[in-house]
Amino acid sequence: MRRETVSKSDYLGERAIVVGGGIAGLSAARAVSDRFREVVILDRDKLPDGVIPRPGVPQGKHPHGLLAGGLKALEELFPGFGDELRKVGAVPLNRGLDLLYEIPGLDPWPRINIDHPTYALTRPLLELTVRQRVARVSNIKVRGGCRVVNIIADPGTGAATDICYYTSQGKLETLRSDLIIDASGNGSVTLEFLKASRRTLPEETCIEVNMHYSSTLLDHANIGDNYKVAYTLPDAPKDNRGGLLLPAENGTYQLVLIGRGENIPPLKESEFRTYALKLHTPTIYNAIKNAKLLSEIAPCSFKQSRWRHFAQVFDFPRGLLPIGDAICRFNPVYGQGMSSALRQACLLSELLGRSNQDLLSTLPQDFLSKAEDIVAEPWAMSAVPDFVYPDTTGVRPEGLEERLNFQKGLSRLAARDAGVFELLSDVRNLLKPLKALDDPSIVSKVESELTSELSLSSAATAA
Repeated sequence: MRRETVSKSDYLGERAIVVGGGIAGLSAARAVSDRFREVVILDRDKLPDGVIPRPGVPQGKHPHGLLAGGLKALEELFPGFGDELRKVGAVPLNRGLDLLYEIPGLDPWPRINIDHPTYALTRPLLELTVRQRVARVSNIKVRGGCRVVNIIADPGTGAATDICYYTSQGKLETLRSDLIIDASGNGSVTLEFLKASRRTLPEETCIEVNMHYSSTLLDHANIGDNYKVAYTLPDAPKDNRGGLLLPAENGTYQLVLIGRGENIPPLKESEFRTYALKLHTPTIYNAIKNAKLLSEIAPCSFKQSRWRHFAQVFDFPRGLLPIGDAICRFNPVYGQGMSSALRQACLLSELLGRSNQDLLSTLPQDFLSKAEDIVAEPWAMSAVPDFVYPDTTGVRPEGLEERLNFQKGLSRLAARDAGVFELLSDVRNLLKPLKALDDPSIVSKVESELTSELSLSSAATAA
């Protein structure tokens, strides 16, 4: 296997340690590999050589969305990564031609060619492909079967300096580090260290969504009209059942059915198919009615979106950085988690590229404050629709009703205006900032759309 050597000799330190070998951890390891002589990834799982879901990824059996902004970040970290995805069988997707969005009350969105394609594939294949690319970087070592116990602080400064862990052979070891990155997902490594060093814990913003979903792999599907993906959204707030059907490698298809509260997608095949038939349209049911299930129907529940505001911890320790889900765990139905983590890894790479002589002392606050900005936009895009449901709890965004109305008008406008549709797609794929939708010309069109809708509604009521 050809190894990629690091490009710089001006190392910031001898060793960086990454806790967690998922997408966030792998991308973070590549981000720091040019500035540390050695990078060690510690993961609790014994990492598979094949395309196999692993216990450490609780949603590993379920479809994952690689947004175009996430793919762009992967390409920045691993040049040519899109070509590698094609070689392993990932299915290229044109966001303007291949995706059928079924939104109750709206006409289908335009079918136009949009640049910046993305890919559909199973999560295990994506992770394996990234891990194989990381393995080609000469100074990165990946160690599976390692359980982290705790972080050790310097007694004088309180900085994170060592990590204590059990090796795959069950031996307790301590490893010295100049930087520890917590990509463990639950963030417990960071939280426990903050507690042990008597620091303030971060405030959290939480949204209780009480979501359930069940997924399976199918041997084929036929959506029709040359669509590759079908996404049937619920008729909110009257109903909360939805479904997503998308391709995967080797001609297979991934299907996830979604519900909230008491609507729990079943695990028995006949009932699972009946649930698909009860979606707002029969599109997904018709596409899979003759398909054979290739895997068990795997369940998952997601109770709460959670955003930890580590940037507000004024004495956050030197030598430690949380990343990805350790900072923010998004509602998975919007497919933002991986792409947000990948963008954070690119941010880390950018910050480490500076020539600041004492870069490691300023890195935590610089990274955490800018990571807050990266999280803010996808969080806003998912928080608003989540609050459509009255039983959703949490701090409701300011001006929620106005924002919900704006979103509704924007979606109606996008169904008729190809330019608005493309802009909306770019924003949702994290390629353009959310503020792009605040352009006066867009706002004016949306306001006209809402006024027209109100007039039609009033006329219908009067009739």
